[in-house]
Amino acid sequence: MTTVSHPASAARPSTTGRGGRRRAEIAEAAAAILREEGPAGVSHRTVARRVGCSLSLTTYYFESLDELLGEAGRINIGLWASRAEAVAEAVEGEPPPTDRDEITALILRACLPEGDALLGHYLQLIASAGAAPVTSAYRTGRDRLNGAVARVLRRLEIDCPPELVIAVVDGAAVTALSEGRDVRRTAERLLHHVL
Repeated sequence: MTTVSHPASAARPSTTGRGGRRRAEIAEAAAAILREEGPAGVSHRTVARRVGCSLSLTTYYFESLDELLGEAGRINIGLWASRAEAVAEAVEGEPPPTDRDEITALILRACLPEGDALLGHYLQLIASAGAAPVTSAYRTGRDRLNGAVARVLRRLEIDCPPELVIAVVDGAAVTALSEGRDVRRTAERLLHHVL
């Protein structure tokens, strides 16, 4: 990992205004690459190429690759927590469903990424085990995700720890992906046994 040192007299990059927007753009690009390719795909060079900026600009805002990976990890766990929080807000604003399939669908919306990006999601999660800055960011942000899923479960009157529900969904997803089965159907079936 390459660390670029800046002279002690140099000011830290701006985190407000135009500088803040540029730094955020670089971090968002790193987070997208992390989601698509895992930590091995993230480098100052690949991020610069994605953003369309110079390599020196990425190292100006993120002195080390670890710093860049950590920020990318914080963005990603924030996205997943925001998804679950949106489901929690929606379910808290309405009478809770009583139909088992509707309940399961809400839980899956809170726990699984949308669309067909499931394989990439789980591949990058597993690959992240070898990147300490990413695992640290994911571990730190996990409380927010767990809290959002707990809100959904509370509203649905399900007395089950959010960590267990997320583990069942994640385990079902990995099993289904490895066996060529439908992820959502597999997760629904297993959730029915737990809830």
